[in-house]
Amino acid sequence: MTLPFQAIAFDIDATFVRDDKSYDRIRFERLLTAFEERGVKMIVASGNQYECLANYFPATMEHLTFVSENGAHLVSQGKSLVEKTVNPDTARDVIAFLCQDLNLTPSLSGTKHGYIYAGLDKTILARQKFYFPNHVLVTDYQDLPEDNYYQLSFLLDAKQIDQQLAAVNERFGSLVRITPSGNGSVDITVPGINKATALSDLLNSWGLTGDNLIAFGDGGNDVEMLKLAKFGYAMQNAGPAAIAAANHRTPLDNNHDGVLDVLESYLDNN
Repeated sequence: MTLPFQAIAFDIDATFVRDDKSYDRIRFERLLTAFEERGVKMIVASGNQYECLANYFPATMEHLTFVSENGAHLVSQGKSLVEKTVNPDTARDVIAFLCQDLNLTPSLSGTKHGYIYAGLDKTILARQKFYFPNHVLVTDYQDLPEDNYYQLSFLLDAKQIDQQLAAVNERFGSLVRITPSGNGSVDITVPGINKATALSDLLNSWGLTGDNLIAFGDGGNDVEMLKLAKFGYAMQNAGPAAIAAANHRTPLDNNHDGVLDVLESYLDNN
């Protein structure tokens, strides 16, 4: 039987990988080979830096396409195909506003490096270093190295989430795309760019459309992707925005390999 899709896209955090960042590599590699043999493309679609995503797949990265930075950076077989960055003047103004007005310390995903505040709590700093394996530590946001940014990410104060997010939206909502990605984390990216826009262009280059796509996600930055896909799966552990956008739900959560479980069932039944 023929599979009902020809491309697979999945988010990483709280979707493909478990909470401890692991996944069943042997099972995944078996499924990847089986889908490749049937001509199905596999795409990692995440808000994370490309270098972080590649580290999950040391043995298979050449077989995958990466839609990173929430659609701003597209990489295939180690080659950068698309790079879309925030307007430099806007990025400078956003960084100044976050640091000076809201007293926040954003993490900046540049085309050259990621930039992380050196004064973060040890636990948070270690987490940021994981997400930005190619990084530079900074102490002064007014003296940053020259770079362009795919996105600016920051964690809101738990007691002021609504007020701080409203302030960012009021000041910059018409200039950038502002996306809460869960647990108080917010991504600022190029307006009009998201996972779905990048996937649409990628699918088109393969002679495919969203009707040929199955996609998996859990958060607000997955909404457009889940709507684009004919088979849009919200994870069992997904938030309300992803659940509302999807037309399917995985029986299992990310900690029980929900993505692999669904994909394996399609292979078994087709």
